[in-house]
Amino acid sequence: MGLNPNVEVKYPAIFRDEGTYWDVRFPDVPAAQTFGASVQVAADNAANSLAVALFEQSMPSASDPQYWRLASTEFVVWITMAKVKFGPDSGTPAPMQ
Repeated sequence: MGLNPNVEVKYPAIFRDEGTYWDVRFPDVPAAQTFGASVQVAADNAANSLAVALFEQSMPSASDPQYWRLASTEFVVWITMAKVKFGPDSGTPAPMQ
């Protein structure tokens, strides 16, 4: 099934402060795990990781993070992708930092 370029994709991600970097995981899409040196870099990497993880699988339903129990070093960010493009004309994502 995979990603439809005309559909908005939105999943909650848990960001965890690991001291020297930010770890990101998607409870609904376990294959989409990443990190970044800052929250912004981690968020950019999260969108790329989510796109790759969902590229050739059906999209699971997004959970409601309202009832999640988070550690004091964690917070939730909704990662949204719209107009997803793949292929040679889509541009090359920046490398992870």
